[in-house]
Amino acid sequence: MTVSLPLLRRHGWRATLFTLLTAVSLPAAAQAMVCGTFVAKDSGTTLTLHSANEGVRQIPGQAPEPYILSRIGDELKLADLDNGGVGSLNVQEGGRLLSDRFNEYRLQKAATCRRATVFPAASCRAEIGTCLNDTLFASNDRLRQWCREDVPAACKRLLANFQTEAREADRVVARQNIAAEPPEPDVCKPESAQYDEDACLEAAREAVSQAFAKALLGGLTAANPSPLPAAQLDEITTLCQAQTGGTFCAKAAEALWDAGRLVPARDALQRACTHGKDPRACQRAAPLATLDAKALTSVAVTALPCGSYVASQGLMDHLPFGDGGMIDSGFGGKLRARLVDGDIHVRHDQGDDFVFKRLANGNLIGMDSWNRFSYYEHTGEAQQCSTPVVFVETPLPQDCPTLGREGGAQACCAAGKLQGCNAAGHQLALRNRWAEAAPFYMKLCTAGVREGCENLASVYEHTGDEALPEQMAALCAKDGKGTHVACDVHATRNWGLMRVSAGLEQIAERMATEPDAEADDDDAPAEAPATTKNSKSSNRKGGH
Repeated sequence: MTVSLPLLRRHGWRATLFTLLTAVSLPAAAQAMVCGTFVAKDSGTTLTLHSANEGVRQIPGQAPEPYILSRIGDELKLADLDNGGVGSLNVQEGGRLLSDRFNEYRLQKAATCRRATVFPAASCRAEIGTCLNDTLFASNDRLRQWCREDVPAACKRLLANFQTEAREADRVVARQNIAAEPPEPDVCKPESAQYDEDACLEAAREAVSQAFAKALLGGLTAANPSPLPAAQLDEITTLCQAQTGGTFCAKAAEALWDAGRLVPARDALQRACTHGKDPRACQRAAPLATLDAKALTSVAVTALPCGSYVASQGLMDHLPFGDGGMIDSGFGGKLRARLVDGDIHVRHDQGDDFVFKRLANGNLIGMDSWNRFSYYEHTGEAQQCSTPVVFVETPLPQDCPTLGREGGAQACCAAGKLQGCNAAGHQLALRNRWAEAAPFYMKLCTAGVREGCENLASVYEHTGDEALPEQMAALCAKDGKGTHVACDVHATRNWGLMRVSAGLEQIAERMATEPDAEADDDDAPAEAPATTKNSKSSNRKGGH
């Protein structure tokens, strides 16, 4: 018997020698593989052993997981080709029961074992334990080789490396922008009529402060990552076309869709469905299957949609566009759409915007991670919608380089630096001192900074202070044009639902501090909310 170096590395010399000697001493019948379908009673998961070295596990509702098998004594090693994990099962009852700490797979239907596959020497499958262990640190060229050998875990690691490289490239650009030397002001040029040594020194101090603040907060305000380079998108498309199983094509489809390559993404989804037998991919691909390349071409939007758009999937499966770009989100809440670089953006409180593109056939598709692959068809008769309002917003400046110092944020705010007001409010809110945070956020909101108005709404959600929505409405009225950002935030918040949420939070806090006290009936909400806190739509699907 030849002892391989990979085996020695995995088990150690003494453990490997003991295992091999034990295996050799067992009778041949005890080593024979029992093939067929094994079932885990509690979960319904099946494990099918096709041969002495190949099998597949099927968790209900998920894509099948292809395995390379290796039996050593009464232990069956399983290497997951798709996810890259390695596990083991104990072999009992003459091979009719396979178990670990979590599952027991009992033979349900026996089958004749196929001839064991002979893998090419030095291939990933031939040295699967070492190969899967090395994928995390392998070079892209080595991963390409293993991927071409039909090991989906290597393909997925290669794609993950591409995405990491793209994020790092974005960070490099951001750092370069931060470090870029600002243009020299006229007050610092001796030949200029505006030259002033003291003013130049003050300008230099201000430039340093701006750069420091940007460096301090740059990691907290990262934009969406850039799409992968064209060559890498081409490569993952080709690699997917060669796959015979696994979930790599589903991952590739997401990267292609995010880059706007809609037809290749749809085709990758379809391959994940047909070859990978991935139920989720099948569900996502179905609405797109009948669209030809012309229909599945995006066009720039010049005006917001009007009327109702419905999809069979997606977090937002119903988009009823109305006057001023407003979308009825259900339960009294509103969302507002706007145009950004030819796409439709919808603000929400889950992070980045919902993003939709218009197709050449007039329908919409979801581009953000919440609604990716969703296909929205226009329903009903044509409607007339009023033109959306363009709100005047003040970007949140990065003008407080002393945020890291004790009291630095409050000092900046007192000096009129809005970044300090925002940070001071956050410091209090994170300590659950929401009421004290409100004045800081109000300064931001008054100045037209959207984040300040949105944070005021969060204060209301925790405190139920009725003065806050009234103050926001007063800001809007004072504007006189309806273009202050407070008008938008006030109109797109479900104040009633947030009031109920604040009441429930206050009751919970009181009960936590007085565990034996019962809440008075007068303190209870008049009616329990029909949905959970922060719901966006009556049609919103759970899970992401």
